[in-house]
Amino acid sequence: MRIMPRTAFRAALFALCASLLVGSATAQNRIPAKEADTTRMMTYNIQWFHNGDNPERITNLKTVLTNVAPDIVGVQEVEGRAALRQVFDTQWTIGMLDDPQEFQELGIAVRKPYQLESYEMLFTGPELDYAFPGKRDVLRAVVKTPQGNTLVVYVNHFKSRSGGRLSTDLQRQMAAGMLASYIAYKKDENVVLMGDFNDSPNDAMANILESGNILAKGGEANDYTLLANTVESLWEQDYVTIGLHDLFYGDPISPIVKGAKEDNDRLRGRDYRFPQDVKVTQTMMDQILVSPKLWARQVKSYVYVGNEAVKGLPGRVQVSEDERTGARTVKYLEKGTRASDHVPVVADIKLR
Repeated sequence: MRIMPRTAFRAALFALCASLLVGSATAQNRIPAKEADTTRMMTYNIQWFHNGDNPERITNLKTVLTNVAPDIVGVQEVEGRAALRQVFDTQWTIGMLDDPQEFQELGIAVRKPYQLESYEMLFTGPELDYAFPGKRDVLRAVVKTPQGNTLVVYVNHFKSRSGGRLSTDLQRQMAAGMLASYIAYKKDENVVLMGDFNDSPNDAMANILESGNILAKGGEANDYTLLANTVESLWEQDYVTIGLHDLFYGDPISPIVKGAKEDNDRLRGRDYRFPQDVKVTQTMMDQILVSPKLWARQVKSYVYVGNEAVKGLPGRVQVSEDERTGARTVKYLEKGTRASDHVPVVADIKLR
């Protein structure tokens, strides 16, 4: 038996370890390719994304998009159409309000041969700003699939917990009640609601949207009368979608943070300080809900945590507001390289 020299052995061992690490990274950075008869939906809060952003950040976002390969993407916190065009090329049709006075817009991007037939903003009246602050209302889009099916897509970004979770709960619950009532009234067959809900899948906001009951409370419910929450089972396993960058140190990470759901439940209905009183700061705020008929066709959902989604440095913005008019101005002080403080949520649905 020929004995391998020590240096050669070390080199071989190093190569083996490296290959295992690469294999592990590849396995963790990827989600399964979608099946031929499915439509891949993705929701992504891109955190103050603006035109002229850092080229490295744009590259990271493009890599996320390439690796996920969605057909329809709902986005939040985007400055405008020009910002989105830095990531979405001409193979994509973009729908958004594109208001120069709003720096955190909602939008939808539809990859050809899917067709964006129409889109509109809902709940736009200033009298509804309590439930839907500023121009961050709800986008409703009608999309035609290559097979000729019609899909109605809602993109939302509810009021954040900034100012206190307890004191802002009513705003999110009011928004959920109005949206649930609208969806129930429209009676569309194939409905997808996705976005940044700023609450978890078992908080009152989500239970209102799922059941259609505007008086639904937080806690375990799973009443999918109006909409089914495709990520509720992931949440029960402690999957999270925001704050994972704090756990990234160069190695592939998991989207699961133990204790996330338990801590969110512990603090529900309480007045507490963030982050001082919080044991697990990561949580699941990005969700995709579908109509019951779509849910019955076995929707598959994922949280994408490829390295390019969590690596890099954050940007820094300065927001000023005119006390007289309420108009906001935003200065992008530092252009970060990190794609976002959120990671994308993906759902594969079957229309037929």
